[in-house]
Amino acid sequence: MIIGIFIFSVLVCLYTFLNLAFLPKLTGPVAPPSLAVCIPLRNEERNVEKLMTSLKQALHPNVHVYLYEDRSTDRTRDLLLEQIGADDRFTMIDGIDLPTGWAGKVHACHQLALASKEEYLLFLDADITLTKETIPKLYATMKQERAVFLSGFPSFPVPTFLGKCLIPMQHVLIAQHLPIPFRKVKHPAFAAANGMVVLVERQAYEQVGGHQSIQMALVDDLELCRTFKRNGFTTTLVHVAPYVSCDMYATNPDVWQGFLKNVFRGMNDSYLIGSYFLLFYLAQATILPLAILFPSFFTIGALFFLLLARYRIDRNAQISHAWFWHPVATVLYVVLLATAMIRRLKKREISWKGRTYS
Repeated sequence: MIIGIFIFSVLVCLYTFLNLAFLPKLTGPVAPPSLAVCIPLRNEERNVEKLMTSLKQALHPNVHVYLYEDRSTDRTRDLLLEQIGADDRFTMIDGIDLPTGWAGKVHACHQLALASKEEYLLFLDADITLTKETIPKLYATMKQERAVFLSGFPSFPVPTFLGKCLIPMQHVLIAQHLPIPFRKVKHPAFAAANGMVVLVERQAYEQVGGHQSIQMALVDDLELCRTFKRNGFTTTLVHVAPYVSCDMYATNPDVWQGFLKNVFRGMNDSYLIGSYFLLFYLAQATILPLAILFPSFFTIGALFFLLLARYRIDRNAQISHAWFWHPVATVLYVVLLATAMIRRLKKREISWKGRTYS
């Protein structure tokens, strides 16, 4: 068993290094002909000022920002009006009541697409920060990849304990499970996306039905990517972490609830896939206890290769001081996924930002 764990750890490390080598970096900037930055906001008062400051220095000619204020119950709307002022590069849209049969963010993105007219749509979350060259680099890279859908995983500040453990696991899942060299294969099984950063060509977006085609999707990024692939379009995943940062969750409860709502949904609620991930990360979780209880060349070597793989992922993701927690993170991820699978089996509702979904 111990030799098997050692071999497993070495293979995981090798796969991680080889896989990440195929993740495309953003290319040199090229100005888009016309691009709409589309951002849904609901109860985002903690993010508004930082978001707007970031956007104002990141905007280029032919780029317009549409902000959907989704009936927030905090000061989001007032802060937006204050930040926009007389700046005609921004349009704020007052949200309408959420219609039956729609998920909140999906409906907000649909309304943003309807309100805009530009040739390209860049959907961002409200907790995103961009560098000055991010937008033209995203556009140029999508063209270089010959895709009509582009996404990527940002860098994440991880101030809380659960954030340090669980938020970077998004990068781990991509590096250790998605065959990145096949990211452009036109089959839904190879779908990979992050809704924090999604750039699409409007013509293709409208042809596949846009967000209206995934009205009740809680994991809207993956579902939209799968929709593009089902319709024969090329999608791609690229390395955006050096240029995009996402201050995702402010508290430990937010981290847990945020991932609980989508960790199993992202696997299409498949208990077969979920069980595979449980076993994969349970195997990783056993390595530290084995190294402590039965120190040997194989157990300590297994721990070394496991942490080396994680260190490589975090360097790529530009996340600091999180790789050391990987043994703990794998345990927490297993508990999180198992909890989500049990909740789904019991058909429990999911609550997020004051809305409840079955």
